[in-house]
This record gives sequence, C-alpha cells and structure tokens, in this order.
Amino acid sequence: MAFMEWTDEFSVGIPEIDADHQQLLKLINDLYEAVEREADDEVLDKVLDALLLYVSYHFAHEEGLFLRTKYPGYAKHRQAHIALRNTVTEIHAEFQSGSREALPQQVLEFLKTWLYQHIMVADRAFGAYLKANQGAL
Repeated sequence: MAFMEWTDEFSVGIPEIDADHQQLLKLINDLYEAVEREADDEVLDKVLDALLLYVSYHFAHEEGLFLRTKYPGYAKHRQAHIALRNTVTEIHAEFQSGSREALPQQVLEFLKTWLYQHIMVADRAFGAYLKANQGAL
C-alpha cells in the first residue's frame, strides 16, 4: 500500500494542477519506499533530487498561473511554496552531508501533512478562483 493515495478529494478542479499533485504524491511514495527498504545513499539521493526538482517545477507552474490570472492570493501562496522548497532543500543538504537521520518517518509525515493541507486549503482556493474567473486564462 502506498504512503499517500490519490483520491478525488485531492482534486482542485484544474486537470493540469491535479496531474502535478499526482506526480508529487508518486515522488513522496517513492521516497517512502526507498526509506522503508533502507535503500543505499545513492538511491535516496536520486529520489530526493527528483522530489526537489519536481517541487520546484510544480511551484513555478502554479505561480505562473497565479500571475497570468492575477490571483489575489498569490503572495501568501508563494510564501508557502518558498517555505516548503526551503525545507526540502535543507533535508536534501543534510542528507548529502552524511546524515541519514534527515529521512526519518517524521520527515515523510511532515511532507504528507503539508501537501494534504496545502492542496485542501490553498490550492482549492485557487481552483475556485480560477473556475469563477475562467476567462482569466
């Protein structure tokens, strides 16, 4: 069973954002599986690299939509993105410096909780805004 399962509850009503979120869940599940099977450092590093790259891609994608649609919640939403990107970057740097403790279950639970709360509150608010302002795209 996966660490995080995609359900329709996660949908924000924007297919391209939903697809990004599904990929983020997949990468978090990949990290969980690598930690659970005690994969070697090279495998864990690759999974963390992929997660960090995709987080950056997804946030840039969302933020581009915010700017194109003049989303009034842009600044606050962007701050949440910056905070998570910084946290994932710190975890990755700590791991690369030789600390396997950078990947305990608490980190995975943090990512799971953050993503769930972020999608259910911030991303849903943007989805509702976009639906109400469909001409904005």
